[in-house]
Amino acid sequence: MKKKFTLTAFLLALVICLSCVSAVAFAQTQESAKSGYDKEISLGERAEIEENFDFHFVSTQNARRTDKLDYTWQVRDGAIWRVGNLDSESDTVNIAIMTYTGDVFDDFELSVDIKAGNLTSFWPVIGIRQQIPGKYYTTSGGGTGVFMQQNGKITLWGPLSNGIVEKDAVKNWLPMMWHNMRITARGTLVSVWVDDALVLEQTLNSTDYVKGYVSLQSVNNDCAFRNFKIKSLSKQQVGANEENKYSGAHDGTPLEELI
Repeated sequence: MKKKFTLTAFLLALVICLSCVSAVAFAQTQESAKSGYDKEISLGERAEIEENFDFHFVSTQNARRTDKLDYTWQVRDGAIWRVGNLDSESDTVNIAIMTYTGDVFDDFELSVDIKAGNLTSFWPVIGIRQQIPGKYYTTSGGGTGVFMQQNGKITLWGPLSNGIVEKDAVKNWLPMMWHNMRITARGTLVSVWVDDALVLEQTLNSTDYVKGYVSLQSVNNDCAFRNFKIKSLSKQQVGANEENKYSGAHDGTPLEELI
């Protein structure tokens, strides 16, 4: 009789546990649907990060190699932090790159919270429409990087943007403070918001970079990221997307084989 009671209690506890898990999953799905994003990643859970991102390290702008989270990143306080392989005596070296592997995007909307570090004067960067995962954003196949400089200037830099594009400094931009950056790419028009203020709209090249990866990058800076959200806008586009004409699009992982 005692064994029967114990088994019954165990099964009841299991049902309650599964119900709780289902309720949490349902709540997360509902919250994601409410926000309108296809994918939301807190960047505060190691397993979730490793499931959704690949890691690369670039010691110089062209020296790309695969990486592991623990070599250059640390998950704590609900965010992912760049903590390793920093060089306070140098400049744009030792670049840690997290490439989102859930999809590749032509038109999209992305939102992420960013905190810039103060150990160096360099940047946390969002790479967009990258043809090769783990590429530095100024190099061939690197798409373009979107970032805030330490003086608050919003910046695009890379082949997509024909080099470097700078806009006036954003008000109330401070390193070591959390700020939200939101980016939309619709055709050749890229728009950037910082803390809900529109700070840049720029027309990019249209011939080579049409669909690609997005990534979170630390350019030799002790920065942090949290609350990564992204959705495709392609279904809202009228007409077909332009053909991908970039000659190196199939280097690394081919785009059509990503998922």
